[in-house]
Amino acid sequence: MIPVIDNIKSLARWKIIFLISFLTCLLSGSHAFANLQNSKRHFYGGHFGIELGLVNQYEVAGIIGYRMLPRWDAGIGIKYQYYNNRRLNEMFRAHLYAPLVYTDFVIIRDLDDFLPFSFIDGPFFIHAQMDYFYLPADHFDLKNEHTGNRFFRPTWLTGAGIRRFTGSNSFFQLLIMMDISGHGRSVYSNPVIRFGLFF
Repeated sequence: MIPVIDNIKSLARWKIIFLISFLTCLLSGSHAFANLQNSKRHFYGGHFGIELGLVNQYEVAGIIGYRMLPRWDAGIGIKYQYYNNRRLNEMFRAHLYAPLVYTDFVIIRDLDDFLPFSFIDGPFFIHAQMDYFYLPADHFDLKNEHTGNRFFRPTWLTGAGIRRFTGSNSFFQLLIMMDISGHGRSVYSNPVIRFGLFF
């Protein structure tokens, strides 16, 4: 039982280190939110995430987005994830793929105007996303509902994030999401933290 507790503590430390490192990058950027509002409406980039613990995940995604309105973005993408589950008696490894769709809505245009102290001159937004994973049935289909080796299953994520603009068309992004799908065996471990860079 003690090794499990130590593993969870180690995982929490890694998440904090990644979070602090990314926030440092965000805070060192330039003041460019106003310029972005007048820039091109489409953008592209991607995000990455690492989850370490009893379930290890390494994820990268390519994304194309479109600014529907000044506060509303939507987009599509595709992601790859290396999945390694050590909770089971036998270690399970898999390469997972998923197309995704998402939408963001900016709640606060500039956190510095909202907070009583200087934090980050970028927006705070809410986020919703659907990943349509192509999953190995022997690991993720606990109810034996599918006959093939793999099956498609939607995963629903919701959360919030902050952005730091570094130019008229570029920004860093930090997302913290929760998997709200309710699957018996989920691809993700909550919370889901993703770092992104877009142009």
